[in-house]
Amino acid sequence: MKFCVAAAAATIALSTAPAGSAAPVAPFGTTQTLTNANGLVVTGYMVDYLAPSVDVIPYPVAGRLYQASVTVDAVKGTVTPLLPMFNARAANGDTYRMLAVPTWGGIQGLTLAQGQKSSGRIYFDVVGQVPDSVVYNNGVDDLLIWVGQAMSNPAPPAPPPHDPMMPHSTGF
Repeated sequence: MKFCVAAAAATIALSTAPAGSAAPVAPFGTTQTLTNANGLVVTGYMVDYLAPSVDVIPYPVAGRLYQASVTVDAVKGTVTPLLPMFNARAANGDTYRMLAVPTWGGIQGLTLAQGQKSSGRIYFDVVGQVPDSVVYNNGVDDLLIWVGQAMSNPAPPAPPPHDPMMPHSTGF
């Protein structure tokens, strides 16, 4: 897919903290930013919560479905969110990659012009320990981390679709 190639190229261009430094950790509800290598693009990411989900999604869930609410903000420049970099993580290190499936209420991975925002849900198939954090990881390093108590009660279901012929989100 063209998106995967673009996402991989953008991933390489992200500036990261120097080796040995830890990723920033913030509580749920806090916006954290990533700046690309040349400083021309700044993306804000906010994870509001992490909770079990009662939503029905087009994916054969093997464990328990969890969801997080994410907002992407094009702080500076044109931003293409790299949503598949989100993971839910348990205290013991069990990590669950975001499920890249089209869902109602899911966040869109569309390109945003400076000043635009996009919000929606992302989902995780939790087959081990209950996650208590959401991590933005480039495949090697954690770049951003949100922590807090995961909700024990399921989050409310996603709103019904407005037009059953038009999917709301690509999910990635």
